[in-house]
Amino acid sequence: MDPKPHFETLARYNRWANRRLYEAAAPLTDAQFVEDRGAFFGSLCGTLNHILVADRLWLERIEGHGPKPSSLDEILHHDFAGLRTAREAEDERILSVVAATPAERFETILAYRNTAGVPHELPFAQVMTHVFNHQTHHRGQAHSLLSQFGLKTPVLDFVYFLLESR
Repeated sequence: MDPKPHFETLARYNRWANRRLYEAAAPLTDAQFVEDRGAFFGSLCGTLNHILVADRLWLERIEGHGPKPSSLDEILHHDFAGLRTAREAEDERILSVVAATPAERFETILAYRNTAGVPHELPFAQVMTHVFNHQTHHRGQAHSLLSQFGLKTPVLDFVYFLLESR
């Protein structure tokens, strides 16, 4: 089985889920957006920035170039509008990277260094799975933060994306 179509679907799902999440977060005030709510990355701002940071780190490892944040908790954008614009651009970048990846690469090993400089090697397809799973994990945290503010939270389940995409 060629894994590439599966990852292309995950990239489209990823964009869909992020758009829904950001749309739900749009009514927050600036103060609410940065308020520390005790989440792993503190606030919704910290959580959403972490997702962007991790995507940039992984895409830099995959492509060999691009932005390379210095730490996993770096705040790339303090404002919601700037972060939302950056998220949209990164989702398009992910779609492009997956589309440009030859099917054979999914069967290779990716050698990289983590943020501490420690070398690692992992199967490329598993790294790509991690990229999407990581976003899903932290989107769940962001979803919970939105519900704490009393906002209507969107359905983000993959199956709903599939049903809408038919």
